[in-house]
Amino acid sequence: MKQIFAILMIVCLAFSTPIYAANEAFDDCLLTHLKGAKQDNAAHLIRLACTGLYNRSGVLLENRRLFLNCLLEHLVGVESAQAVEDIHLACGRKYD
Repeated sequence: MKQIFAILMIVCLAFSTPIYAANEAFDDCLLTHLKGAKQDNAAHLIRLACTGLYNRSGVLLENRRLFLNCLLEHLVGVESAQAVEDIHLACGRKYD
């Protein structure tokens, strides 16, 4: 019985570590990119990009990863709602 419990604990730890690492990476993404957000719509897209990069299970297609990174790279500090939309569209045309 003790051996079964020990095996279950090892399996649980093995599966929880990647989840924790993904959550930590997601939080780091938010902390890095949201602090410079000046528009609510930019903050929303930054949050979606961090979620897409770090809180989704499965394989992320290369173009999708590039699109999300494009958003993160160009949205921080944008002060115009129109510019936020234009950046979103340009990243989409470039990588989607």
